[in-house]
Amino acid sequence: MGTSYIYKRDASRLFIALRENGKRFKIYIPKESQPVIDGIEQDIDFVEQEDFHYAFDWNGKRFHCELVSRDQNKAVVKVNGVEYKFSLESLFSYIRRGMINSDSNKLNENNIVAPMPGKIVDIFLAEGDLVNEGEPILSLEAMKMQNEISANCNGIIRKIRVQSGQSVMKDELLVEISSIDE
Repeated sequence: MGTSYIYKRDASRLFIALRENGKRFKIYIPKESQPVIDGIEQDIDFVEQEDFHYAFDWNGKRFHCELVSRDQNKAVVKVNGVEYKFSLESLFSYIRRGMINSDSNKLNENNIVAPMPGKIVDIFLAEGDLVNEGEPILSLEAMKMQNEISANCNGIIRKIRVQSGQSVMKDELLVEISSIDE
């Protein structure tokens, strides 16, 4: 299945960078530690030199960067004289683009359906919330037992199709989730 990522609810510092050849890098820049690229913490020191010219030290080498151009989320960056084209996206724009480009069958794989008939007792998250795989989303009462229904992937809650107190049938759509791991 590949690398698993745990996303914090504060996703304001998570960026997805896609090179023009389709290679994807997931970059998370925490407030108080080193940047994480594709799940690996990197020892990188950033230095701003002047407008649109930057330098960073990584693995004992200095890299000089220049932002050549930027148009909305597209950027051309020159690193040590070599140009790279990137699409820089927030987590939410990345998910939105993926939803537009993917077929509906792929989206349906992440949807949560009722495993049995019952009554929705409680909903723990709201639409737009980040959710980690295995994290409880709602509670379903069936045969006088409460069952926590959990996320089946790391993602964003797109739509909650039920409300507390509602009765549901087996296989009824409860929650739509957009995966952030695909």
